[in-house]
Amino acid sequence: MLTMMNWKWSGGRRMILSLLWMLSLIGPVAGANQTEVTAAHKLGSPQPSSAVSAALQMLQARGKTLHNFSADLKVTVHHLRTDEKDMNIGKIWYLRQGRATKFDIRFNMLVVDGAIARRHADHDIIFDGRWLIDRNGSAKIYRKIQLVGAKKDFNPLRLGRGPIPIPIGQRPAMVLREFHVRIIPNQTPAKGPAPKVCFIHLRLVPRDKRAFAFIELNFWINPVLALPVKIERIDQDGTPTVAVLSKIKINQRMRHNFHVAAPARGSGWTVDIEPLKPSSRAVDAK
Repeated sequence: MLTMMNWKWSGGRRMILSLLWMLSLIGPVAGANQTEVTAAHKLGSPQPSSAVSAALQMLQARGKTLHNFSADLKVTVHHLRTDEKDMNIGKIWYLRQGRATKFDIRFNMLVVDGAIARRHADHDIIFDGRWLIDRNGSAKIYRKIQLVGAKKDFNPLRLGRGPIPIPIGQRPAMVLREFHVRIIPNQTPAKGPAPKVCFIHLRLVPRDKRAFAFIELNFWINPVLALPVKIERIDQDGTPTVAVLSKIKINQRMRHNFHVAAPARGSGWTVDIEPLKPSSRAVDAK
């Protein structure tokens, strides 16, 4: 299994991987139906509520129509030991062409406890269809790992075949087998205007707490867009990380370059490039 566990992924970047995993639920493996969701019960998990089944099926159905999207992105990590809050502000681009998936997450500002620490963060995390690239312009670090050979398509978000250390699949039955899934009722204040759109709050708790680096995932899904607009990840040490998407644009004409060239030698950058290992070439890329 190809993973990024040998890389030093910070809490914020782990949240990004969680966000991208959530997108895998609406990826090209679509077509879930009630029969498939009910199959989770036969695999050893309780029968889900009708609300949970509807939410998971909605995300799967969205995969048939979602080709690309872009959005503003804020990722906040609350360090409990120091009570410090780091907020990375930027943008995400996502593109699916057939079975090939590409994404670019670009941060242009870092805010620490409400004060701007770096106005031009210059940090990209990219998957260009072949390579996963972590380019940090502020630290002058460029890391690049090949996930698939040149003649295969590869979904970096699929179970056990990508950089995301979350061993669950795209199908609702698999999600239900790995997680306790609940719909959390909306808590609207007694006073004040009602929200224009009531988000679906989906909570996932691992059935095997030892199998994951987190103890809980929360997703707030916009039912109109059928996309998550807020994600909260709580790590095993209690550290909460929240990602919020806004100004979402879906299936619009996208001209975005999902590749960043490696810095030239002698430029002062630390460059780490890891081609596909021979032992990894047998990975099923479909």
